Amino acid sequence: MDSVTPTSIEMGGKVSPVVFRAAIYLVAFITGAIVMSFEMLGSRYLNPYFGNGIYTWAALISTVLAALTAGYFLGGVIADRTVSAAVLGAIVGVASVYLLALPSFADAILRFVLDNVDNVRLGSLCSALAIMFLPVMLLGVYSPFAVRLVLRATRRSGTVSGTVYGVSTAGSIAGTLGTTFFLIPAIGTHAITLWLGAVGAGCGLSLLTFDRMHLARKGVRSTAGLVLAVLLLGISRACADDLIDENVRAQMLKHSDGRVVHLETEYNDLFIDKQGSFLSLSSRYKGRPDYINSLVDLKDPDNMPVPYNRIMPVALAYPRDTKRILMIGLGAGSISTYLGRAMPEAQIDVVELDPGVIAAGKKYFGLRETDKVRFIESDGRVYLNRHKDAYDLILLDAFRELGVPFHMLTREFYTLVKEHLAPGGVVASNVVANTKLYLSTLVTLHTVFPTVDVYPAWSEPNETQAIAVAVPASRPAAESLMQRARVLQGEYRFRYPLPVLVGRRVTELYTEGADVLTDDFAPADLYRVTPIRVPKDP
Repeated sequence: MDSVTPTSIEMGGKVSPVVFRAAIYLVAFITGAIVMSFEMLGSRYLNPYFGNGIYTWAALISTVLAALTAGYFLGGVIADRTVSAAVLGAIVGVASVYLLALPSFADAILRFVLDNVDNVRLGSLCSALAIMFLPVMLLGVYSPFAVRLVLRATRRSGTVSGTVYGVSTAGSIAGTLGTTFFLIPAIGTHAITLWLGAVGAGCGLSLLTFDRMHLARKGVRSTAGLVLAVLLLGISRACADDLIDENVRAQMLKHSDGRVVHLETEYNDLFIDKQGSFLSLSSRYKGRPDYINSLVDLKDPDNMPVPYNRIMPVALAYPRDTKRILMIGLGAGSISTYLGRAMPEAQIDVVELDPGVIAAGKKYFGLRETDKVRFIESDGRVYLNRHKDAYDLILLDAFRELGVPFHMLTREFYTLVKEHLAPGGVVASNVVANTKLYLSTLVTLHTVFPTVDVYPAWSEPNETQAIAVAVPASRPAAESLMQRARVLQGEYRFRYPLPVLVGRRVTELYTEGADVLTDDFAPADLYRVTPIRVPKDP
């Protein structure tokens, strides 16, 4: 039987073997592209719920590999029982219909898992399996089945198998690069998913058409139960001084200048360097080898050498009262330590994704946790999703080596942040200026918050940091804001006077060429390297 196939006995002269093989190879390329494109999209579905760390990517990759494994085995079993192109077309069609429907129910599934599974690792894996396993498994059926359709003789089995899998892998490369380089920056996640489903449906219909042209119905009827089986298988109270360990900082002061340590954590490649009394925390890569995430003065814990760190406390002038502060992003603890020392009665919760950053902060920078200043290991968005606490001030400073993760730049994220503000509370966000991402961040904030004020950190035109303060109410008058700043300055004696910082407020925002960022459409990686000269006096 190995030498007899539909291409040799049932074509009836209507479809040549060459055309048939070319069609099978073309669909192999397309299905391979769909699988990898969908894997890249999977991160966009999961990140808003479970973060963009290694656990999410491990869940995605493992799910795709498991689904392909099941698909390969299943495809081989079905192919040994029938050589019907209609069966293969039906399987591809079912996977495509799933993709077409996915945007309508994905959020409900992800929300259900988030609400019922506390563990981030297990939750991300369950979510990946729930939304990705079935379609990828069905598409995985294609390659072994396609080999059986094309194969004419056992002596050519190696060539046919190699061609099918090689073409499919080439499609996977095209799907990966095309989705990440072009589609995600151009259109939204849901739109891409619909396009993948439509293209897959077209492939399924093509296979059905070929079958009607040259195959008997017997094979289809005999395998109807197998197609159904395919579907069923897929349904699976401290004082301020307690915040600093003086012994640790004294030891670091004795350390020679230069590299102190290189740390490879779960999420980052970190470098700690010393120059005089200054200790820096950096994440470095080829594109920006000198990027410094955080810098502290070992001799003076209230000194903040980084300009935007000095400006971020300006948001204190907006709330009626500030008893609870949430900060997303720890770094070397400059801002949380500064606020904790100046405002010892305030409760400050600092959420940091990377436990390695927290450990480094304690070991090298002398950070201490107290009952007033807590370090919480979590993705910032995941933390907000899982907790109902309300805060008077929320500070957003979640930077990684390539900037703010996209899922903490979207309208949905800012809406979530707004829901965690106490009455009269405000949000302050560290944003990288002079890029399209900066403009889009301001516009996106404005879709959620009626008032967005900007406090530039630049003293030179080429400096690119600013603090955006978002207020869920009308803009406070300049004099009332200044009066509040004077009262707070008199009470807390901040190193960097609040009235001076308030005087830098910019209310007329330049947003030409900006886009609203959403969970569905947020090409942050592209926008953050798209330079735009922002007028310093709008």
